Amino acid sequence: MVKRGKKRSSFWGGLALMAVVIAAGSAVGRLLTVKSAPKPAAETGLEADPVSGDVLYEVPPKVSLASLAQDLQGKGLIPNATVFRLLLRFSRQDRKIRAGYFYVRPSNSALGMMGKLTLGKMATQMVTIPEGKASWETFTILKARFPLDSLRFDSLVHSADFAKACNVNAPSLEGFLFPDTYVLPWKVTERDVIKVMTRRFQEVTAYLDKQSPMYRKYGQLGWLTLASIVEKEAAVPAEQNLIAGVFYNRLLQGWSLGADPTVRFAVHKPTGPLFVSDLNSDSPYNTRKFTGLPPGPICNPGRGALLAALNPMPTDKMYFVAKDDGSREHFFSVDNSNHLRFKDVAAANRVKRGIDRPKARQALPHSPAKRPAAPRKAPAHSKAG
Repeated sequence: MVKRGKKRSSFWGGLALMAVVIAAGSAVGRLLTVKSAPKPAAETGLEADPVSGDVLYEVPPKVSLASLAQDLQGKGLIPNATVFRLLLRFSRQDRKIRAGYFYVRPSNSALGMMGKLTLGKMATQMVTIPEGKASWETFTILKARFPLDSLRFDSLVHSADFAKACNVNAPSLEGFLFPDTYVLPWKVTERDVIKVMTRRFQEVTAYLDKQSPMYRKYGQLGWLTLASIVEKEAAVPAEQNLIAGVFYNRLLQGWSLGADPTVRFAVHKPTGPLFVSDLNSDSPYNTRKFTGLPPGPICNPGRGALLAALNPMPTDKMYFVAKDDGSREHFFSVDNSNHLRFKDVAAANRVKRGIDRPKARQALPHSPAKRPAAPRKAPAHSKAG
């Protein structure tokens, strides 16, 4: 009888222990999955998505788990900092927390928040960089969406060492920041965004045929420089190949390119009238004064201009001038007499449209009227393969 009683007590003791374990597990489960009471975004200081209601939360670099847990609880994003901290420690997920920005629910459970900060997608933003923007203009577009520093961005773009780190054989990354639409982390760094854009340039140009006469003669940097000038001059994409052909003819004949966009780049004046002092600039980028290609690209060209400069259209045209009739197209001509006639037509078009160019800009022609008798040469253009 005594033995039977012991068996019965062991049986009931086991049931009691099992019940305690189940109850404890259930309690822990509730602690892990219970959600916090959401706080209004105005009280937390967090930016809320107007559609989903999710809030943008930053995990700072090298933040301690205790500080992170307390901050999450304080902002009403988790119900209990201690449970959250223990959960990460015992599951060994504490070292997998990533610094950056995340969109999170205003009332996350401990399990839900752990999954978001260790495995979830980081908050991103989409930005479009148009063709033909110089690096400083590209930065202005990026700055509107991302917390970037202008001095750091500019120093990296013009660092030969950083160019090598991006697998670019050039003294600067001007021209290699490929214009495209990018989806980037909400808090991207200057270094990362430049690497992403140069990597895109390499992807787009990797399969282009580099055996053209232009590329063999002027190398990668020369090709990219011509493409950047074509990008700025050709307001209509359909004219890119022909404008590239005109510029290539001028290079072969030893003419100055006479491209106003190179002057604008030299004096940092993207828009507005160019004055005589601008056009007389001694910058090696001034193709009104110096023959040959400038030292490097004046903007970041798109795929169309890159293709046009790689294989300029064979043509006998040596001149072009904007029609100024609202079409954004150009008149092209073989000789100076026709070029001057087209300039008169363009002037008449401006009168019809009520447009008058400043007199200072008329001091020099848009393109060279004749081959310079003794052209000044800019510093030698380096060939980069």
